[in-house]
Amino acid sequence: MKSADTSVAAGNASSSPRAQSALSWDSFLATYLPALILALGAGIALPAIPTLAQSFGVGFGVASGVITSFLLGNLAGTLPSGWLIDRYGRRPVMIAGPALTAVTAILVVFTQSFTMLLVLRFFNGCAAQMWLMARLAAISQNAPPAQRGRLVSWMFGMDNTGKLGGPVLGGFIAAAWGPRAPFVAYAVLALLSLAPALAFSRGEAHEERPAPAKDAAAPTLTLRQIVMPRLPYFGVALFAGLTRGPLLADLLHLYAAFAYNLGPRAIGYLATAATALSWPIGFLAGWMMDRFGRKQTMVPGFTGVGISMAALAASAYLQWSLTWYVALFMLGVALQALTGGSIQTVGADVAPPEARGRFLGLWRFTGQGGATVSPILFAVLADHVDYGSAFLFVALSSVVVAYLLVRYIPETGRH
Repeated sequence: MKSADTSVAAGNASSSPRAQSALSWDSFLATYLPALILALGAGIALPAIPTLAQSFGVGFGVASGVITSFLLGNLAGTLPSGWLIDRYGRRPVMIAGPALTAVTAILVVFTQSFTMLLVLRFFNGCAAQMWLMARLAAISQNAPPAQRGRLVSWMFGMDNTGKLGGPVLGGFIAAAWGPRAPFVAYAVLALLSLAPALAFSRGEAHEERPAPAKDAAAPTLTLRQIVMPRLPYFGVALFAGLTRGPLLADLLHLYAAFAYNLGPRAIGYLATAATALSWPIGFLAGWMMDRFGRKQTMVPGFTGVGISMAALAASAYLQWSLTWYVALFMLGVALQALTGGSIQTVGADVAPPEARGRFLGLWRFTGQGGATVSPILFAVLADHVDYGSAFLFVALSSVVVAYLLVRYIPETGRH
């Protein structure tokens, strides 16, 4: 196992002809600025989604499908996106993602059916995955290991940046012009995100795929050859998704509403405070991964998440006060932010050059699958057992990630 791990980690150590730095104009144009614009557009649309769903006269359970359908689209888009990247290259997939986002956003403006709204949200999730995977593939190929942690984490950090201002702006737009107006802004911003990325990706297009002669000589990796030497890595991706799912799906806010009778305003304050706290930590995590190593950052992070979730379980069993819940919740948010982008960075480290797209598709499918299933398991445990068991499930998943990292995963960020 050790020799396989060594070859996996070393397989991506060679630098590309155009090495991408985390602090460069190229990285800003190709990665950070488009990610920020897309996140701002999604944030603007966010407050309009519940109101638009409610306008079709459906109940809460059915209306929640607008969230579920996006998550399912995100999951469904992983494997096809990976295949398309290997077949046609990163650039077409990177262009198609925001373009499809713009089309679906405009169609939402004119849809008169809740079923069609669900379909459009599904394809919106697919489109988001296409752009993300194209950029991850570019970072995996072009960025040296000592830069990947910051590139990936800071790219994901743009999502929190968009969440800070987007929903407020979206609320004003919806109040002034109706709940469909924010989707027009979303479509415009999705198209604008293409401009800086296209300017840079033209320069990297010639080096994103192997030369034809090399292609003809090199054997195509089978699914087994892609997965089996990296099986522990996929275990890390799965359990990390299980750990992060409930928090990403805002289920802890739902818990606070039921367990502590918090209203929309109090939950809004709590959500804003959590975003403001996690924003700088996410950027710090990228620097730490490159400076101290992936494992040196991830193991304490996931161990801490496990401890904080176990403490939340204790607070549920012992019925501690709201003050205790807020303190433990914010601690969990901070530690989750410390692990933000880490799993995708490891995936970029170990992606095989000859099957980069397919590997990243499987990698994202595994992690996204865990993040999609986890909120369902959390809700079932909370509803049919108790709240404490739901938090213990998350704590156990986090401890499994830390164990797999310590026991089976070498440091992937070094040559």
